[in-house]
Amino acid sequence: MENLILTLFILILILLNVVFFTLFKKGKLNLMVSGILMMVLAPVIGFSSGTLFLHFYDWSSGGTGEGAGYGGAFLGLITVANGVLILVIGIIMWILNFVKK
Repeated sequence: MENLILTLFILILILLNVVFFTLFKKGKLNLMVSGILMMVLAPVIGFSSGTLFLHFYDWSSGGTGEGAGYGGAFLGLITVANGVLILVIGIIMWILNFVKK
């Protein structure tokens, strides 16, 4: 089940990136706003995936399930890093456009 959760996470992250860059190319959304939105969504994605990992944890193995929390936190950090990367790209493009003018 954890493979399904990771696959859904990757698909959601790719879908969000495609939507953000498509809206940027159409001129409807700035990359800096897209990066901030991605960073705001990071805790939601991290907590949701951690909850799903914990829900589907095999309690008969005798563990405490803390790996599920670590997994959710890691997925949240990946989402934050993706948002920061989009934000930095947006800032660099804004600076380059400002210098050109």
